[in-house]
Amino acid sequence: MPLSEHEQKMLDEMERQLFADDPRLARAFAPKAPPRRNGRRILIGLGAVVLGLALLVLAVALPAIWLGVIAFIGMVAGAVYAITGPSGTSSGTGSSGGGPGGGQGPTAPGTGDGGSFMRKMEERWEKRAGDDPRL
Repeated sequence: MPLSEHEQKMLDEMERQLFADDPRLARAFAPKAPPRRNGRRILIGLGAVVLGLALLVLAVALPAIWLGVIAFIGMVAGAVYAITGPSGTSSGTGSSGGGPGGGQGPTAPGTGDGGSFMRKMEERWEKRAGDDPRL
């Protein structure tokens, strides 16, 4: 069931307010560009896989189990190196952590970026629930 025009406007306004009150949350939910594949990285990883495969064939020809194990580990490491992106963070994000929360704990009400928003939301919730001790 699609939202009505009024509901869509209210939702957009709530989203703008939330992102204005908590910029860290806005950065966490911002669309991220997919990591670019580096041709040099793929070539090095592919070379390691081919070299590991050649060593594995050599290990089968010579009864050397230890060489086969090393070759297999080299093949897996080369494949992982070719598939994964660089471990550094992209420039411009400035987030400290890889998770949606930015690697930091939740913000306590009244402190930090989103404290005023959370405090307002808690006050509204208490008023609706009738649990406001100030009333």
